[in-house]
Amino acid sequence: MIIREEQPFDYAEVYELVKAAFEHSSHSDGTEADYLNALRNKDAFIPELSLVAEHAGQIVGQIVLYNTCVTTQDGPFAALVLSPISVRPDYFRRGVASAMMKSAFEIAQGLGYTAVFLCGEPDFYRKFGFIPSFEYGVYHISDETKSADWCMALELSPGALKGIQGSVDIV
Repeated sequence: MIIREEQPFDYAEVYELVKAAFEHSSHSDGTEADYLNALRNKDAFIPELSLVAEHAGQIVGQIVLYNTCVTTQDGPFAALVLSPISVRPDYFRRGVASAMMKSAFEIAQGLGYTAVFLCGEPDFYRKFGFIPSFEYGVYHISDETKSADWCMALELSPGALKGIQGSVDIV
């Protein structure tokens, strides 16, 4: 399997991959592929952090990390959002998501980023080191309970979120 930066000529194939990956997800609203297309045109998009996984000449996975900020009393804290990550259904449970995350996180660290946030299934993302962001004192902007386990964070650099208190807005 090869993991590489996504290119514009990949967009149509990635669109279909994302649709297929989320087709049977109970958490899907069916707009993930359109969300990714729109994200590519925003200032928050970082081309170096939009990756695809290829196997036998076909794209079998995609991941994108993009810019966000944690809003704190001391000002914004730069971070990344992981969304979406998709794997072709016939490649589920083959380590594709894990390999893409590892590659994306290494690139992100090289670019100077120290933390990644996401909204997702806690049981899945805990395997990769994510924990509920409220454990760091960072809350999803819509989390009135201040205990949402679906808003998660990963420190790319140990201690990166120590002392960071605030909110993050993730779609």
